[in-house]
Amino acid sequence: MENPELKSKVKSWWNGYPFTYFVKEAPGSWAFFRNVDRKILKWMGWAQPGYPLLSGVIDYQSLKGKKILDIACGTGWSTEQFVRSGADVTAIDLTPKAVELTKKRMELYGLKANVLIADAENLPFPDNSFDYVLAWGCLMHTPDTQKAIGEIYRTLKPGGRFGAMMYNKLSLHWLYYIVFGKGILKLQLLKYKLQELTNRYTDGAEIGGNMLTKFYSASQIKKMYSQFKDLHVSIHDSEDMFDYFPHRWLPLGKLAPRFIKRWIAEHLGLDLWIAGIK
Repeated sequence: MENPELKSKVKSWWNGYPFTYFVKEAPGSWAFFRNVDRKILKWMGWAQPGYPLLSGVIDYQSLKGKKILDIACGTGWSTEQFVRSGADVTAIDLTPKAVELTKKRMELYGLKANVLIADAENLPFPDNSFDYVLAWGCLMHTPDTQKAIGEIYRTLKPGGRFGAMMYNKLSLHWLYYIVFGKGILKLQLLKYKLQELTNRYTDGAEIGGNMLTKFYSASQIKKMYSQFKDLHVSIHDSEDMFDYFPHRWLPLGKLAPRFIKRWIAEHLGLDLWIAGIK
């Protein structure tokens, strides 16, 4: 369902903090972009063994010469990977600031991509336009997630593929850290609604949280993407995320064997990787 007021709030927040709230360097500098990349490597190591970023989940060789849509390009880190693979890349973002930063990244490295402001819920492209669509970490921040998924399906060519990262509702982060730790133990559910608490302790938690973050179970995801063929949904996280369980002042998780940490990451991790074919 369309929610213009909420969409405006989401747009305003991300325009002010386009995945830059954890980077100290001046936005647009070489050091700034490389520090963003280092954070991606550190926080989501499951998705890449190294450069190119996301090479653990995206077959870049198969995308050479193909038409790619990169939704919510942010600072352009994923756009850069597609362009370097030889693809014909269109990158979009809801916010002018992200578009500005992505263009700056392209200019800095002498790369070319079609970068423009656009809404994932209302993509300005004809049906059957792209061979591959990436929606990394963005669909859970838009008010009408289901409509955005429908737009991905509409603009993909028959046989085209997509990849998306969204947040896992049955994760240690949401169930233990947010609901139990913040909501129940610290009694914050007496003051805030659960959605408000979720917004507060996900993206941008260091600066008070963002305007909208939604979590989904794997079963919910399968229903939402049911129009796609060969759908795969998997759970991921850093194995070290369990180190500070149950609390950073009592980090008993550090004592757990590596195989237990790996099991927790693959069953209670924060990230859901979703991939399929039109």
